[in-house]
Amino acid sequence: MELLIIHHHPAALNAIVLIGTGLLVRYLINRRRFNRRGIAGLQLFSSYEKWWLTTRIEALFNLLGLLAIIGGILLLIFK
Repeated sequence: MELLIIHHHPAALNAIVLIGTGLLVRYLINRRRFNRRGIAGLQLFSSYEKWWLTTRIEALFNLLGLLAIIGGILLLIFK
């Protein structure tokens, strides 16, 4: 009896890792934003500098997460 060995394409695994990483990054950033909100629904920062730096870093990582998701989807489509 022959063993059925399924060979997974390495691109599929890389695509799944990219999509999962992108989703995780975006989830963590949005959770941090949610937890920073006060009773009025506004994000609370202790200083202007912390607001400026935090929002820029979060925007960068959010963009990288989105690019990872798009790259993973494209990798799945065109493997």
